[in-house]
Amino acid sequence: MLSAERNQQLRRLLFEQGSLRVSEQARRFGVSEETIRRDIKRLSAEGLVDPVFGGAVLKASPSLHHLKIPPVSERHLVEEQAKDAIGAAAAHLVQPGQAVIIDAGTTTLSLARHLCEHPNLTIVTNSIPVAQRCADLSSATTYVVGGRLVPGSLSTIGPDAEHELAQISADWAFIGAAAVDIDSGFTSADPYEAQVKRAMIKAARKTVILVDHSKFGSRRFASFARAEDIDYLVSTEQCPKDAQAWLQAAGVTLTLCPVT
Repeated sequence: MLSAERNQQLRRLLFEQGSLRVSEQARRFGVSEETIRRDIKRLSAEGLVDPVFGGAVLKASPSLHHLKIPPVSERHLVEEQAKDAIGAAAAHLVQPGQAVIIDAGTTTLSLARHLCEHPNLTIVTNSIPVAQRCADLSSATTYVVGGRLVPGSLSTIGPDAEHELAQISADWAFIGAAAVDIDSGFTSADPYEAQVKRAMIKAARKTVILVDHSKFGSRRFASFARAEDIDYLVSTEQCPKDAQAWLQAAGVTLTLCPVT
């Protein structure tokens, strides 16, 4: 593979994952770890990543045209059917009149679209797209937590968001994850995003993780929960068997949705 082609694929992976691990990418492309480190140096010189020990993370506000990243309104098209099925199944857990925390992400956005039949909800979110969707729910009251706005995801993170979540007592927290791994648990590419997810979990009586099958078997830099920290997981039928066994052993209730 030419260096330019590898560089473009690394850019795409940065958009999809939010981070790169040197060892993982060396195996992926069949090159030395030193070659990947040089690639990361070039990406850093362009202002796209922050190098960290063992890899790199996508900057909070990179020059998106370099990555050819579609706008947030288009990202739900990836695994669209799976996300819609997951969102519909998760919505069945919610009862009228309950308080619900909804994390940022395209799968949780699908959940918000399916809450239209649930009257008198109180919704708390750190996602601008989720808040916009919930604004269409005539009987719902929606609160948006403050903080630093992340341009790529249109979500808020940071101490202000964590402080506001600490004042809340909700029935449910619906959380997305960048990756799920039996050893590392549920992980995020951004440590500040992971802290907000932890605050959401702490603020709710029950926690539901929403992930499609593509998120299993990988990890990102910041862990925000173990299997023992959550109550439910909603995914697709392609969820790996070993992950199912790991979750069930921790007492997690699984809902696995068929995708046509």
